[in-house]
Amino acid sequence: MEAPDGTKQCPDCGEVKAVSEFGLNKRMPGGRARYCKACFRVRSTASYRKRMAEQGKTVRERLPVPEGQKFCARCAEIKPKEEFGSNRASKDGLTIYCLPCHVVVTRENKIKKYGSERNYLLTYRYGITEDDFERMLARQGGLCAICRVVPGVFVDHCHATGLVRGVLCFNCNNGLGHFGDNTVLLELAALYLDGEVLWPEFVVLPERREAGPVAPTRSYHLSQRYRVRHEDVERMVAAQHGLCVVCWDRPPEHVDHCHRSGDVRYALCLPCNTGIGQFRDDAGVVWRALSYIEATVEEYDDVVVPEEELRELIEAEERLRGEFYSRVSRVG
Repeated sequence: MEAPDGTKQCPDCGEVKAVSEFGLNKRMPGGRARYCKACFRVRSTASYRKRMAEQGKTVRERLPVPEGQKFCARCAEIKPKEEFGSNRASKDGLTIYCLPCHVVVTRENKIKKYGSERNYLLTYRYGITEDDFERMLARQGGLCAICRVVPGVFVDHCHATGLVRGVLCFNCNNGLGHFGDNTVLLELAALYLDGEVLWPEFVVLPERREAGPVAPTRSYHLSQRYRVRHEDVERMVAAQHGLCVVCWDRPPEHVDHCHRSGDVRYALCLPCNTGIGQFRDDAGVVWRALSYIEATVEEYDDVVVPEEELRELIEAEERLRGEFYSRVSRVG
């Protein structure tokens, strides 16, 4: 019962304490709990242990943890806080388990919820299951959706929309990545492999680079691999206006040659040269890659654009066109 001087006696410990030492409870007279906070904690702990025992569960004893350390609930070891990951949702900002245990528990939870870690990754990254993957691959005859030669292994998706397109082999998946899923670049690469280079009328010329000393190894490499000299490559790059003849956007870094005849073709930038290599120097494979991408491109023919928005788009396009012609040089 609360005394007039703002104190109250706890029936468990028998001590008279300030009312602030008792928790709030609107159902009790005075709006305070019957037991002091310390005794209430003891009663609550005992009640919890009793309920757990009735369920066949055991409650571990709370261990004294030194400052700067933390108890791992899985391996039951006290470790430095540096061995725990961060978790903003917890009071101390750390994970319940130490880093090694956290990895194991996370893997076990993925298997428990998703059946396997691969199924978790497919669901998390692409929104499909292993069964969806197997059905998709079966529809492709077990082969890559582009080259139709190598077994499909990698799920391919549109990076703009997240739409899953098919299952590809390593090379075709990598080739699309080097061309950035760009249908224009894929068409230019296919024409290039067919022996047709589209020379533009306007280009943005790169900054002139200072001609530095040529490493002896480069001259040896060019002569042994491509049967050309450094001067021949420089003349070829100058004839290309210092740009890759496929994308016409980046300076060329590599001499490209036909892997069947060994004939040097042109100088290409790294993405175009590597992308063509990933597609096995085969124009047919690049054409199929182009068709593969075009089959999943959304059509907007039926979209109705408000007149005001259409006018803004036209004005923006005119500004971009003006900026483009202010930067380009006529070379054709």
